[in-house]
Amino acid sequence: MSRRPPGWVPNQHGAWPMLLLPFVVGTVRGVQDAGFRPVTLALGALWLAGYLAYFAGGLWLKSRRRPRYRRPMLTYAAVAAALGLVVLLLDPPLAVWAPTFLPFLALGLWASAQRTERSVAAGGAMTVAASLMTVVAYAACRPPGASALAVPAVVWLVAGLLLAYLFGTVLYVKTMIRERGVRAYVVASVAYHAAVTVAAAVLAVVHDPSWWWATAFLAAATARSAVLPGRALSPRAVGIGEIVATLLLAAVALVVR
Repeated sequence: MSRRPPGWVPNQHGAWPMLLLPFVVGTVRGVQDAGFRPVTLALGALWLAGYLAYFAGGLWLKSRRRPRYRRPMLTYAAVAAALGLVVLLLDPPLAVWAPTFLPFLALGLWASAQRTERSVAAGGAMTVAASLMTVVAYAACRPPGASALAVPAVVWLVAGLLLAYLFGTVLYVKTMIRERGVRAYVVASVAYHAAVTVAAAVLAVVHDPSWWWATAFLAAATARSAVLPGRALSPRAVGIGEIVATLLLAAVALVVR
């Protein structure tokens, strides 16, 4: 079997749940509230093509602009540009969200050029950008005539929930693989998870009792961040655990109000 040329297929398997979860959650909540619109399909395709272009562009920058990464980068960028035009034709007001992604895109590409794309800052930038897609996907389902910025507060809270977990995953996975055995990372991971668990509990008290589901989920993530680091788990096992956690989080994100 021949090897795939470099740059065409991302090898960061953990990025896929991060990429798909916010879009799926935002779309499902949007369809529940306002119904399905065709622009959603184009937006999903744009989101995927944009990530592929970002990944290939990151490799190109990291490799000091080696020609072998130029073709996938330009190909995916062209596809993303074409899909972007389709989205604009179907729903021009959605363009108002594009500038919000630019700082995080720039930070991620700069980190690739500096070969620090695995840093907490770069990972954090990706989680923020991914979580924002929850809001954009919801906005794509809005009723005719409604503003693209008219997104209910609960959708922002859900985006915050996804961000809370996804950024925690950046810390947790580091304690399991690249920074395994580094106590400072474990302490930071546990402290962070505990803090977002408390924040969810506050929402359950002052906003809506359904947020106890989010509190329970984040409490389990906190326990995981404290108990599993140091154990002999393979990257595959860690990845499977993330898939299971992501599915559970999707269910929680669809029931909180």
